[in-house]
Amino acid sequence: MIRSRLTLHRCRSAIRALINQKSLWPRRRKISAHRFHQGIFYRDYLKRLHDACRPSNYFEIGVDTGATLALARCRAVAVDPKFRLKDDALGEREETFLFQMASDDFFARYDLNAFFPKGIDFAFLDGEHHFEQLLRDLSNTEKHSHHKTIVTLHDCCPVNIEMANRETNYDRRIDRPTRRWWTGDVWKLLPILREFRGDLDVTILDCPPTGLVIIRNLDADSEVLTNAYEEIVSQYRDVTLRDFGIDRFREEFPTSDSRAPLTNMLAD
Repeated sequence: MIRSRLTLHRCRSAIRALINQKSLWPRRRKISAHRFHQGIFYRDYLKRLHDACRPSNYFEIGVDTGATLALARCRAVAVDPKFRLKDDALGEREETFLFQMASDDFFARYDLNAFFPKGIDFAFLDGEHHFEQLLRDLSNTEKHSHHKTIVTLHDCCPVNIEMANRETNYDRRIDRPTRRWWTGDVWKLLPILREFRGDLDVTILDCPPTGLVIIRNLDADSEVLTNAYEEIVSQYRDVTLRDFGIDRFREEFPTSDSRAPLTNMLAD
């Protein structure tokens, strides 16, 4: 009986020793915090902008469920090829105009001045995630801007190369925490605007999950992006984020702290 107890004690001690040897257990892959934006979630930041700027009108491309559309409390025009509105996307607004079509078709068929005679106050562009489409959306939106218009762009700051592919490639992803994130190649808008529209005031914010870009100082009379469109597309079509370099991208287009007071960002 004594020998049995001694053997059992030795067994338990050996098991405890094995458990405490961490090298025997597979290590969980640590997720580097620096890979992710650490600021205010982009929808929360958009709400802050609505509250601070109190726009009299709002324009949105890429509505999906209507989570960002719901933030607007003014007359709104929203465009999406396939609405999937949920909850209270219409809010308490008296006037909301929904156009279920591609943004190119909308601009070809409708004049935003009919809805916003004085120009757009606030716009959020989050449509198709191909750079040439966002470029057209921005160019067409700017034509209806005024000197205080604010245009915001989503998904221009990918946290890895995989999500910046022109195709969704969900089934081929290696980075599991971000496997369902897809920004497409709209990151190219940042080097494009730097090269072709240095007159614009562009602020890049660290809003999760994939950044938020705020553009001001727009010019409704500018034809630069329209006239240079073919040149821009030819120049950037085949450039990938791997080619450009994600470290270079982060260095050349650093994000600002979204937690800073809005007055700092909106100051003239």
